[in-house]
Amino acid sequence: MEEIGGVLSAAWPQLRVLADPEPLTGGFWAQMWRVRVSSQPEGLPGELVVRFAPHPEMGAKEAEVQRTVAAQGYPTPTIRFSTVANAPLHGWWSVMDFSHGAPLLAGLDGTGILRRAPALVRTMPAQLAESMAALHRLEPVPVTDAVRRAAPSVAWTVGEVLDQLCLGAEATERHDVLAALEHLAGRVPSASALVICHGDLHPFNVLADGDALTVLDWTGSILADPCFDLALTELLLANPPLDLPGPLAALARRAGRMLARRFVTRYASANPNVSLKPLDWYRAMHSARVLIDVTRQRAEHGPDAGGPLRLIAPAAVNHLSTATGVDMRP
Repeated sequence: MEEIGGVLSAAWPQLRVLADPEPLTGGFWAQMWRVRVSSQPEGLPGELVVRFAPHPEMGAKEAEVQRTVAAQGYPTPTIRFSTVANAPLHGWWSVMDFSHGAPLLAGLDGTGILRRAPALVRTMPAQLAESMAALHRLEPVPVTDAVRRAAPSVAWTVGEVLDQLCLGAEATERHDVLAALEHLAGRVPSASALVICHGDLHPFNVLADGDALTVLDWTGSILADPCFDLALTELLLANPPLDLPGPLAALARRAGRMLARRFVTRYASANPNVSLKPLDWYRAMHSARVLIDVTRQRAEHGPDAGGPLRLIAPAAVNHLSTATGVDMRP
C-alpha cells in the first residue's frame, strides 16, 4: 500500500520496506499491517505495525493513551510515530512495535473449547484481572493531559460516554434504550477512584507470548471508575460471543460464567481497595452500548448482522431491563 510507505518515509527517510505490508486481522474498526523494514535508525525494531484509524481524533486519542501508559511501563506496544492522514484519506496513522504472541483465545473452535476449557478457567481470569489491576494502578493525570491536548472533543469521562450513547440510541431509534440510559444518567454512582480504563479488555485484545502479556487496542479507553472496565470484561466472559451449535453453546455459557466469576474475584484480590458496588450499573451501561451497536449493524447490513455482539444481545436486554425497569426489545 503506497500510503504506508509514505507514512514510514515521512518519519524515517532512510528506512526501507522489505516486502509488501501484511494485513493483520482482528480489528473491527481500524486497519493494521505488519511491516518488515531495514536501514532503520538505531533503536527502531525491524518489524513494525502500521495502524490506520478512520476517525482522526479517535485515532489520536488511542495513540496518546497507548504512548503514555507504555511510558509508565505498562505492557503495550511502544508508539513510534503518529500523525493525521493526508487527503484523500481521512483518519490517523500510528506506527508501533510489532508484538509477538497470540490472543488468549486464539484458535478456539468447538473442539478447542472442550479441550482447553479447564486450562482457560485456571489461567485466563488471573491473566485478565492482573492486567487490568496493573493498568488501574497507573498515574492517570499524564494520560488525561495527553488525551485532552490531542483530542479535546473525544469522550473521556463516563458522563461524556453517556451523552454519546444517548445520541446513538436516538440515531438508531432505540427509544427503549434511550429511556434506560436516561434512567441510568439520573443514578450515576460515585466513583471510588478515577483510573485509566482500557474499555475493551477481552481475551482477543491480550497477546500471550509465554508468560509475557501485551495489551492491544485502546480505542475504548476512558477515565472512569474501575468498574467501567470490570463490568464489560465480565459481561463478555459470561456471554462468550462464539457462534456454536446447541450443546457446545451451553457448555461455553457455563464455562463463561465460571470465568467471569473467577475474573472478578481475582481482580478484587489484586486491587482490594476498589468497591464493586457500581458493577451492576456499569454492566447496564455497557449493555446499552451492545444493543445500540447491534441495532446499527442490522440497519446497515440486514437482520442477521450484528457481528459477535449479536450473541451478547439477549443478556444485554436482561441486564438493562433489570437495572432500569424499562421494558426492552431484542
